[in-house]
Amino acid sequence: MRVVNTSTVLILIVARVSFGLKYDNLEDFVDMVEDNINKALNYTISKDNSDILNLSSSTAKDFGTFDFIIIGGGAAGAILANRLTEISEWKILLLEAGGLPNDFTKILGLSPYNYFSTRSWGYNSTSQKHACLAMKEEKCSLPQGRVIGGGTTINAGVYARGHPEDFDRWSNVYGNPGWSYEEVLPYFKKSENAVFEPRDSDYHGEGGYYTVDINAVKLFKPLFNEKGIDFIDDYNGKYQNGIAQVQMSLKGNERVSTYSAFLENFTSRSNLNISLHSFVTKIAINNATKTAYGAYFVKDGVNYFAKAKKEVIVSAGGINSPQLLMLSGIGRKKHLKELNIPLVKYLPVGKYLQDHILFLGLIVRTNRIFYNQTMAEMLKLYEENQRPLMTGFQVELVSFTNFGRNQSIRPDIEYIISTPPPSSSQFEIFFGIKDSYMDPFNINTSSDILIYTCLMHPKSRGSVTLKSNSPLDKPLINPNYLAEDEDIETLYRGVELILSMNNSQILKNYEAYIVDVEYPNCVSYKKSSKEWWFCAIRQFTSPIYHPVSTNRMGPDPKTSVVNAHLQVHGMKKLRVVDSSVMPELNSGHTTAPVLMLAEKASNIIKKQHNRY
Repeated sequence: MRVVNTSTVLILIVARVSFGLKYDNLEDFVDMVEDNINKALNYTISKDNSDILNLSSSTAKDFGTFDFIIIGGGAAGAILANRLTEISEWKILLLEAGGLPNDFTKILGLSPYNYFSTRSWGYNSTSQKHACLAMKEEKCSLPQGRVIGGGTTINAGVYARGHPEDFDRWSNVYGNPGWSYEEVLPYFKKSENAVFEPRDSDYHGEGGYYTVDINAVKLFKPLFNEKGIDFIDDYNGKYQNGIAQVQMSLKGNERVSTYSAFLENFTSRSNLNISLHSFVTKIAINNATKTAYGAYFVKDGVNYFAKAKKEVIVSAGGINSPQLLMLSGIGRKKHLKELNIPLVKYLPVGKYLQDHILFLGLIVRTNRIFYNQTMAEMLKLYEENQRPLMTGFQVELVSFTNFGRNQSIRPDIEYIISTPPPSSSQFEIFFGIKDSYMDPFNINTSSDILIYTCLMHPKSRGSVTLKSNSPLDKPLINPNYLAEDEDIETLYRGVELILSMNNSQILKNYEAYIVDVEYPNCVSYKKSSKEWWFCAIRQFTSPIYHPVSTNRMGPDPKTSVVNAHLQVHGMKKLRVVDSSVMPELNSGHTTAPVLMLAEKASNIIKKQHNRY
C-alpha cells in the first residue's frame, strides 16, 4: 500500500500491531475509556467544516493517476476498495475524510460517545415542525461517520437486513432489474461470517470477512407472546417478524467494522492506496462529454488532484454523497443556480430523503437489578470476553412487528429493547434534549428497560440541500419527519401495543409496569388520549441515523439519480455506491443492505470492465 506521508504509515502500522491486544493492566484500560468519555462530554460540535478543511494553497498538486478513485472509506467504500484490488492490475485510490478508529470505538455499547468526537460529521437537521420538538432548537441530531469504516465504526452495530419484500420492491416497484431479494441474497451471504446459533443456515454466509454474532441475552424473550408475537431465532432467516436476540457486527467482544473486516488485514496490497484525512471538495468532470475524470481534495492544508482512468465512485453516504454531487454541478437546476454552481447535469439529487424515526418515551420499570457494576467492573468483564457491550445503549432484543400478523408482509414497526438504558443525563446529551424536557424522566439504569418504537416505512420525505457553494459549509438536512399523518398514526399503533402489555403476565412476573410520564407541553390534551400521545410522540422522537434515497436508484432521470448499475444518469465514469442509492428504506437497519450493495456493485464493475 502506498500512503502519502510517513506519519500515516506509522499510524497504520501501530493500529495493526495493537489490534486485539490487552492493556498492560485494567487501570490503563479504564483510564483510556474514561478519557474518551470525558472528551465526548466536553466536545463542541463545529458549526462548519473548518476544523478539517484548512486550505493553505489554491493550486492543486498532482496526486497521481489511478484506475478507480473511491470517495469515502465507510461501509461501502471499504468493501469496494477490497474487492476492486482483487484485480492486481487495477490501481485503487481510497479517499477518506476521517482518520483511523481506536480501542474505544471497538466497544459497541459506548457507541453514542463517538457521535461527539472528530469521528462524526456532527450533523443536525434543520428545525423541524412535526418531530424532535423536545430537542434543542427543534433540531434532530444526525451523526454520520467521519472515520475509516464510516458508520460501521461508530454505530450501535445492529445487523438487520430487512424483509424480502423490501428488495422485491426495489426491483418491481422502482424498476431496478437485478435487485430482487432472490438476486441480492447471495451478496448478503458473501460478506458474512455468521457464528451464532441457532440460525437459518440457508440465509447466512460462513467464512466471509464480516463476522456477525449475538449477545447472549435471556431477558424478556416472551415479552410479546401474549400479543401473538413469537420469539424467533433468526430475523435474517426465513421469517423476519417476531421478537429475537439482536444480531450484531461483533467478533468476540469487539466491534466489527468494514475497516477491520475489509481493509485492516489487506493493506499490504501494492495496488491499494489509502489517503486518510482527505476531504474531497469536487469531482472533476468534463462538461462537454459529461465524463468524470478525477477528484480534488484537501489533505493537511494542501489541495490535491487525483486522476481516474476508469471511474470515480462516490461512497460518502446518504448525506455527503448528494452534497458532493451538487458541489460538482449535478443536481436540481434552480437550486444550483441560486448558489452560482454551474450546472453539469440536471438530476433530483438530495430529494426523497428518508430515515427511520423512533419514539423514545416508553420506560418499563421493574423490581429486578439487571446491571449494577462500576465502569471498571464492566470493563474487566469486557477484557475477559464475558461481556461485549457496555452501559448506555445496550440493545438486548428487537421485535419486528406487522400489525396484520402476516409473515409474508414486511413489518410496520421495530421495537428496540434496551437494558440497561442510558441515564437521564446521558439521554439528554445523546439526543440533544432541552433541559426542561428531561424533568419528568428519572431513569433507573440498573432496573429500567427502554422500549424504542421505530417506524419502518415512513411516508414523509425530506431533502438534502446546500447552504452555499463552499464545501466549508455543512449541508442543510431537512428530513421532514412525521409530516405525513399516516406516519404518526402508525407510530401511535406501535405505542398502543406496548401500553396494552401493562397488565401482561410477563410484566407481572417481573413486578414491572410502564412508567406514567408527564410529557411536557402536552398538558392541554386529555391525559393518555390519542391527541396526548400524538403530542408526546412529536416531542420525543429521534432519527435512528439511517438516511437513504438521496441519490436513489431507478430508470427515470426525472425521479432517480442512478440506474440499476448505480451509474449516474447521463454521466460517464461516475457511479454512486452507498445508502443514498437505496430506493426506499428497508425493514431493518442500513448497515447490512449497504454491505450487500457494495458487494453487488463490485461484481457489476468487474463485469463491465471484463474482469469477472
